[in-house]
Amino acid sequence: MKSLLQYLDENVETYLSAFFLTIFSILTIIQVVMRYIFDNPLAWSEELSRYAFIWFVYMSASYAVKYKRHVRFGFFVNMLPKTAKFVVQFIALLCWLGFLVFLDIYSYQVMSHLFSSMQTSPANKIPMFLVYLSVPIGSLLMTVRVLQHIWKSLTGYSKQSNSSIQGEV
Repeated sequence: MKSLLQYLDENVETYLSAFFLTIFSILTIIQVVMRYIFDNPLAWSEELSRYAFIWFVYMSASYAVKYKRHVRFGFFVNMLPKTAKFVVQFIALLCWLGFLVFLDIYSYQVMSHLFSSMQTSPANKIPMFLVYLSVPIGSLLMTVRVLQHIWKSLTGYSKQSNSSIQGEV
């Protein structure tokens, strides 16, 4: 069980992002071929590729959080002393966590409202809650990744401070 959780922890965003990017790309190519070569555009492929792109964005956002690839102002933070750098980064992670919890709660409310209304997409008649489900799943994955960074930050800082204290003795 532990190895399955570890495998999912290491690969879930990669596989989901790759899957939705592949679907988005294939459907976009089909749409271009049908529109410009056969002069017969498909309504369903355009809509479905848009929804695959939405899922791709949220899964990739979690992937970016996992590997700390989001935009940061590292130049200013790197000029700070080590302790101040840790404090600024930790506060940034806490702010990010607060935003993600907010996003988790409200995206779930929007998605559950769409589930109860049973709204469907115009071309494919896909239940819209399936499209909007990407937001709570993506934000929940990002929340888990930010919590992991907070944990690593705290445990790494405590190890560094203990080693520096022991080195001073």
